[in-house]
Amino acid sequence: MKTDQDVLDYLKRLPRVEVSHDLAPEILTKVREAQNNKSLQPGLWRILIPLAAAATVALLFGGLWMGGARTLDPRRQAATWLCQSQEPDGSWSAAKWGGSKQFEVALTGLSLMTLLDGTSRNNPAIEKAVAYLIEHQQPDGQFGEQFAGTPYNQGIATLALAKAYESRKGEVLQVALDKAISVICFSQYNDGGWGYHNEAHPASNLSITLWQIEALRLASQQGWSGVRPRVERGLRWMAGVAADDGSFGYQKSGDTPGGASQTLTAMGAMSLLDPAHIGLVSPSRRQAIKAQMQRLASTSGPDMDYYRRYFLTAALKKMKEESAQQGLVAIRRELVTRQIKQGAEAGSWQADTRWGSSGGRIYATAMASLSLR
Repeated sequence: MKTDQDVLDYLKRLPRVEVSHDLAPEILTKVREAQNNKSLQPGLWRILIPLAAAATVALLFGGLWMGGARTLDPRRQAATWLCQSQEPDGSWSAAKWGGSKQFEVALTGLSLMTLLDGTSRNNPAIEKAVAYLIEHQQPDGQFGEQFAGTPYNQGIATLALAKAYESRKGEVLQVALDKAISVICFSQYNDGGWGYHNEAHPASNLSITLWQIEALRLASQQGWSGVRPRVERGLRWMAGVAADDGSFGYQKSGDTPGGASQTLTAMGAMSLLDPAHIGLVSPSRRQAIKAQMQRLASTSGPDMDYYRRYFLTAALKKMKEESAQQGLVAIRRELVTRQIKQGAEAGSWQADTRWGSSGGRIYATAMASLSLR
C-alpha cells in the first residue's frame, strides 16, 4: 500500500507539462450544465458538483507539485522578494523602487500586510516592519510627515498594525493602535467621510474614506470601543455617493475625476457588498453594483491597475454569483502571468502601471499579491 510520500515522490518524477489554458471556467460551466441536466440520474449531480469543485480549486490555486517541478505560491514568491528588499530599519524604500518618499509609511504598511498574508507569522521581517511603523508614529498618533496625502499613510499603517495585532498582541502595539485609531476618529468629517490633510476647503472623498473605514472596521472587530458608530457613519456617506447604475463617485454621485470611475466603483462595492451592510443600499442598487463588478471582472487589457484589482477582487469575493468566481479566476491568471519569474526581481511585479510613479515596484508587488488572497 502506497503512502502519501510515495505518491509525492512519484509526482516529482513526472515530466514537466505546460498548461495551455486555465480550465477552471470551463469546469464551472460544465458543473452548471450538469446541475440543470434533468436526464441525469437523481442525485448524481450532487456527487459530480463537489468533485468538479475540488478540481476547480486545484486548478485555481495550484498543487504543491505540478509538471514534476515544485510550483511556489505567487504570494510566497512576492513575500520572499519583499523580505529581500526590506531596508535595515524595517521600511521599504519608496525612492529606491520608483515611488514617492512621502508614501513610505503607506508602502511599508502594504508590505507588512503582504508578509502577514504570505509568510510565517514569526518572520523577523514582520517584527522589523511593525517596529518601523511604531517608531515613525508621532506622539499625537499620526504616522510619518504631514502633507496632503497623510491620511493614506494613516489609514494603511493603522490597518497593517491592526492586522499584526491579531497574532502578536502586546502593550506597545496596543498603545500605538489606540493613538492611531484616535487620530482617524478625530479627523472624520461631520458628513461621515474623510478627506485630505489640512485642506483649505475640507471635503470628503471616497479614496481616502475607504482606508479609514477598513482600519476602523478591523479595530471594531478586535474590541476597540466607540469605533463602530464611526464605521457606520462612514459607510452611510459612502452609500450616498453611489448612483442608480451601481457606479460610485469621488465626492458625490457621478463625480469621477481623472477617469477613475472603475476604481472608485470597485472601492465602494468592496465595502457595501459586505453582507453586514446589506441595508445601506436598496436591493435594485445592490444588483446594479454587482453588475458593475461583473463587467469590470470581464474587462482586460494592457492597462493593469493593481490598485483597482485589489478592490475588485475583494468585492467579487463577497458575491455568490458564478460569474464573480469566474472573474476571480481570470484576474488571478492575469496577475500570475505578469509576475516576474526570473532574475533579481523574481517574485515582484513591474510598476509600469497606473500609480506606479507614486508607489513604485513595492506598491505594485504588494497590491498584486494581496489581490491573490
